[in-house]
Amino acid sequence: MENKYQFIINPVAKSGKSVENWELLKDELISESIDFDFYISKDQHDLERWIKRFLKRQEEQSIQLVIMGGDGTLNLTINAILERNSEYHQPIAYIPDGSGNDFARAHGISVDPMASLQRILKKTKQNIEKPLTIDLGIYENIKDHKRKYFVNNLGVGFDAMVVSMTNHSLAKVWLNKMGWGSLAYPLLILKVLTEQDSFAVTVKGEGRLADFYENAYLMTVSNHPYFGGGVKIMPDADPHDGKLDLIIIEKPKNKIRLLKIVKALLKNKLYDQPEVHRYTNKKLEFQTHRLELAQADGEELGAHIYNYRFTSKTLDFWL
Repeated sequence: MENKYQFIINPVAKSGKSVENWELLKDELISESIDFDFYISKDQHDLERWIKRFLKRQEEQSIQLVIMGGDGTLNLTINAILERNSEYHQPIAYIPDGSGNDFARAHGISVDPMASLQRILKKTKQNIEKPLTIDLGIYENIKDHKRKYFVNNLGVGFDAMVVSMTNHSLAKVWLNKMGWGSLAYPLLILKVLTEQDSFAVTVKGEGRLADFYENAYLMTVSNHPYFGGGVKIMPDADPHDGKLDLIIIEKPKNKIRLLKIVKALLKNKLYDQPEVHRYTNKKLEFQTHRLELAQADGEELGAHIYNYRFTSKTLDFWL
């Protein structure tokens, strides 16, 4: 039976360039006589409504879902699916076309949309390869037990402030139009280095007593090594081991220590620094003790007191 494909495109990914790239892919699909539909999402709520209809449709007909956009688009789509069907098991295909592309970087995917399309078509048509099974992070609010998912990481403090500034920066739009979108995050890092304050947090890993950090500066739970558009903050994080990786960096006492930490990060020797604390567990918990900014896959979570439990589950991908 001929494969049927359903594409989801985020029109604001890469500051609107995803729509231009989609037009090229659409022409290619037509030229190859591929049976496909496409949907250009208007916003998060519109996407959630459409996913609900898509899941009902997929019960009647086998359709290969293909997501095109950035890490945030992938995050929103997977959350929309799993919140309605937590046992969803169909492999999801993904064409990276965002600014940061940490998911693509972690899994060795080309960020050329045409190359990604051809690879997906080849794998799904020939059916000679198995999809790649990847860990998804699950974060659960301990108070109300609401669950959500992330594909890359969830961060509080430093990276959350950078994400917030980047998402609201005109520089990001301009850089994406110039094809330099991956620079948006690093360019704001220097500003946040001086503005981010420390915060208190309690962390508990599976089988460990709780640890309290009074001067946390950066805290990230991740599935893989990268965050922030290519920063390799946890080189040993494995997206296939069923575990989650957490790093906490306490605020350096002075600029000299800060520079040493940055230098150690660039040399993959971050763990040697006394301000750095590392956890790898199947279950993790943390609680902040005042309002803090947080982000998941580049999507802002707002300023709250966070009390989260972290676990993981697997999902299959065509990449």
